[in-house]
Amino acid sequence: MERLTDAQLTATLMARQGLLMPLRIGAAAAIRRLTPLQGQEPNAPYVALHARVAGFSHDRLQRALARRTVVKTTINRGTLHLVAAVDYPAYAQLWRQPFLRAWRARHPDADEEKILADLSTLLERPRTAAEIREHGAALLPPEAGERWEPLQVARVLLPLVQEPPAGFWGVRARPHFALDRRPLPSPEVAAELVTTRYLGAFGPASRHDIAVWLGVPQKDFEAGLARLDLRRLTAADGRELLDRRGTRVLRGDGSLPVRLLARWDQALLAFADRTRIFPPEVDSGAITLSGAQTVLIDGRVSATWTCSTARDRAELVVEPLVEIPAGRLDEVRHEATRTALTHLSDSTQGSATVHVLGHG
Repeated sequence: MERLTDAQLTATLMARQGLLMPLRIGAAAAIRRLTPLQGQEPNAPYVALHARVAGFSHDRLQRALARRTVVKTTINRGTLHLVAAVDYPAYAQLWRQPFLRAWRARHPDADEEKILADLSTLLERPRTAAEIREHGAALLPPEAGERWEPLQVARVLLPLVQEPPAGFWGVRARPHFALDRRPLPSPEVAAELVTTRYLGAFGPASRHDIAVWLGVPQKDFEAGLARLDLRRLTAADGRELLDRRGTRVLRGDGSLPVRLLARWDQALLAFADRTRIFPPEVDSGAITLSGAQTVLIDGRVSATWTCSTARDRAELVVEPLVEIPAGRLDEVRHEATRTALTHLSDSTQGSATVHVLGHG
């Protein structure tokens, strides 16, 4: 099997994520290609798309959310994401499999069909989390005493999405949940689509990588992989990697552009082994746990960044985690300025100041 270097994996990830050459497509198409964008932090998907899509502006994503071509929902790892609506049923089906098994094991005597029918009736119109919890608590077995469980059960049994303006820039109000009425595919078909999307966005990668990204056991997507025409490669440390045939792996022998990533950016969370994007001297666990916003230099996490705004001014501070080469400082400042301006309501009228700590 062909053995790939870390440099090849880094460059290939940058290319497939639109971080090497920006994508020239709409917001929904970009999310479909990139896979669902992490959305616990409302503004994070906007930052993520700004780093990846040419000419991106906030209103492009907000229009997609308003038109329901992108939906905000709970899927991978039980966390909030923005997902292309056309692919949402597959992600919903695959994500819920281990939760369904756990629910049925805890409550083997529960009347699942009755609960499902009753929740479907409740959700004939959008409901708040409090309404779902209050109504669902009366349906669940007495031993289901956790306050969060009625909402979790509703999410697992039914494909629920958050109603706009949830997902809009800066919107943090408590959302209303609506039932997505498109039928769910079979688990096997869902696994095929989701693993296809994953490898297109992050491959080559291992089965363990896919499992960590999805938050489900490997057995839940193995049938999907079996339906794909795959090639097998080897990482520098001997791990088996999978990729779709006909996809390109870059040589990894050139300079890679500076990019500023969002909180819990998917490029950081897509792998069990993160050596392709984290240098050994940076604690990947601390970064991904905290959700720190990061700066990539040559495809590796090299700094964190924060941005504050006041009226028509934005101030962005870059804090290096490793030594930034002097020859890359101007590029860091340029990309940081571009990112800072996107935090203003009207970047054409605003201004931005960038500070790189330790470099004046």
